[in-house]
Formats: sequence, structure tokens, C-alpha cells
Amino acid sequence: MDTLNADEQEIVSLVARFVDREVRPVARPLEHDNAYPESLIEQMKSLGVFGLTVPAPYGEYHVSAACYALVTEELARGWMSLAGAFGGHSVVCHLISRFGTDEQRSRYLPRLATGGLRATMALTEPGGGSDLQAMRTVARPCDGGWSVSGAKTWISNARHCGLIALLCLTDAQSRPAHQGVSILLVEPGPGLTISRDLPKLGYKGVESCELSFDEMPVPGNALLGVSPATGSPR
Repeated sequence: MDTLNADEQEIVSLVARFVDREVRPVARPLEHDNAYPESLIEQMKSLGVFGLTVPAPYGEYHVSAACYALVTEELARGWMSLAGAFGGHSVVCHLISRFGTDEQRSRYLPRLATGGLRATMALTEPGGGSDLQAMRTVARPCDGGWSVSGAKTWISNARHCGLIALLCLTDAQSRPAHQGVSILLVEPGPGLTISRDLPKLGYKGVESCELSFDEMPVPGNALLGVSPATGSPR
């Protein structure tokens, strides 16, 4: 805590009080009931934690990496499921903040910062886990956008997110294979099926799902960090 400024220390203390008062008394029964923590998520939105990796002018409480780590630690102290709901969302916020186009930042970051829009990463696949070289989900150019086909598995918070940072092949012929991998910012819609919640021994508050993409149409401006007008990075 000594490395944090006064505002960051107060943020960590605020989250710690939330954990002690609101999370710890209910975490065990929610975990045993395999219940989604809707009320706790709403309180996290009110606290502003979903925007801690979103810089100005899009967010209000952008913090240092040290502060972010301590907030994660406090949430996990109360219930790992809340740290999971917070962590994946925050990674997507950081990706868009750092690599997104101006249009992508303006479109997503203000809503992500409030938690009104929540995000998840989709990397793991049934046949290759998190091995980028073995990725089989493909996005093919189609009508100025993309047509996505493939499958993902163990995707946390998939049912409750409004934005998926989807890792997929945009150049299946690239060698080495990982150089053909891109991220599409995908909003749930036709062509995407969330087939089931996978059973787990713990970490139950946040769902982990299978996703199936069947020629899902995705607009050209969904490619992270690339302008569809120029076809080049911002």
C-alpha cells in the first residue's frame, strides 16, 4: 500500500470494506448454490471497479498496476468468482485502451468503465486449449466485414457479457501460425450460440461456457486496432 497514492489507497480500502461487509457473509451459500452474484456485481459497478483500467477521458478512476493488483487480491479474498468477473473484463478494457482505434475507444470504453457493458476474452478452444498455434476459429473476409466460424470453451462470464474479445485466425495460411491471429471485438448476435455452462468443482459464481460460431457476420470495424477504411493499424 505504501507505493500507492492517497486516492489509490482509498480505492483499495473501499473494496476491502465491501468485501468484508457484503461479500464474505454470502460467498459460501452463493458458491454452493452455483448462483450468479447479480447483487454483488451491481455493487461493484457502483464502486467503479470495472473502470479501473480505463484511462481518461473515457473512465474516471484509472489506477496503477499495483493498485489494480491489490483490488484483485481483495476481491479474491472475498470470493474468487468476483475477481474472475473483474479480471477478464479489465483485460479487454486494457486491450481497447492500448490498441483500439479512436472509434473503438469511443464506442466501448465509456460503457465498459461503468460496468454497463461487460466484456470477456475468448481464447481457449476444445482441441488446443490456449495454444495459439493450434487455433481453429477462423474469420474470413466477407462483404466488407468478417464471417466467423469455430468453437471456444471454458469462456468465463460469457452469458453475462455484451462484448467478446475473440482471438481467431484472420490469415489461416500465415507461418508461423500465431502471426495470423487477430482479435475481433464481437457483440453477441445471430451466428453465435452459447451452448452450455460447464460444470466445475469451484469458482461457480461466474459461468464458464462453450461458444459456437457458425458463419457469424461481424463488421469490418470489429478488428482490434485496425481501421476498415485503410486496412492498417491506427
